[in-house]
Amino acid sequence: MSSGILRVQTFAARQSAPVPEVAVTVTGPGGERYSFTTDSEGNAPDLTLAAPDKRYSLDETNTTVQPYSTCTITAEKSGFRPMILRGVQIFACETTLAPLELIPAEEGLEGQAGPELIEIPPHSLFANQNARSGPHPVENCAARVLTQPVIPTSITVHLGRPAASASNVTVSFRRYIANVASSEVYPTWVG
Repeated sequence: MSSGILRVQTFAARQSAPVPEVAVTVTGPGGERYSFTTDSEGNAPDLTLAAPDKRYSLDETNTTVQPYSTCTITAEKSGFRPMILRGVQIFACETTLAPLELIPAEEGLEGQAGPELIEIPPHSLFANQNARSGPHPVENCAARVLTQPVIPTSITVHLGRPAASASNVTVSFRRYIANVASSEVYPTWVG
């Protein structure tokens, strides 16, 4: 078994400012628990966690061994909603960055809204290896070519299937592209 590094950072919503003194608990791949508090810049100490050997993420024919381990991160601080981030992927010989954006609790309602729960689904390269059937056609979509490229500053993303009753969030386009890319490649790939 190899290992990877988990780096946790805590910010106020939209990464507007670091949030210090956040109580962070990490439940590792084997159920082990690590607890620490973020420093004045919102940084937690790097944590080394077990991960499957790197060769599994480099083997295109691997359909049996998940090439990463997962952990759960819980963050709590007075004045903010607690946050639980499940399914954080740890790859061998890589650093996983977990920037937690804490949401201020509404005055007088602290602790009543419940924790913000974020579930990270299995990586699409491993979860869909046997289910890949090529691109799916989009109905009622007319092709349109612009004369100039348009790069938005932000984008609204629906957090579920198209017809699902899920919330919409607005994120920076740069962050969106980074998340899309991270679900299409493994961080162990060169180039």
